[in-house]
Amino acid sequence: MTNTQIIINEALVNEVYTEEQIEKYMLKGDLPLHTFAEWQKLGFKVKKGERARITTKLWKMSKKGKIEANNDEEEKKEHFFLTKAFLFTKEQVEKKPSA
Repeated sequence: MTNTQIIINEALVNEVYTEEQIEKYMLKGDLPLHTFAEWQKLGFKVKKGERARITTKLWKMSKKGKIEANNDEEEKKEHFFLTKAFLFTKEQVEKKPSA
């Protein structure tokens, strides 16, 4: 299951969005449900006092390589692991002020 599939499933289970709303957002190319860090990358900040709408686990790439020994040679391979993620909706964020 991909992160997008996990987020869509969690949005439905937690009744954040309906199936119709999700379909409309996905046609536009993005579901407005992101982590704190992702909202920052998009130029938004989470409003003071807001709590995550959804807590789930998402896939994240390891910054450290996983060393595997194959036929007397060691390879450093990146790998993915599930980690706790806190998701915020578009109603919980505001545009960062221009500096």
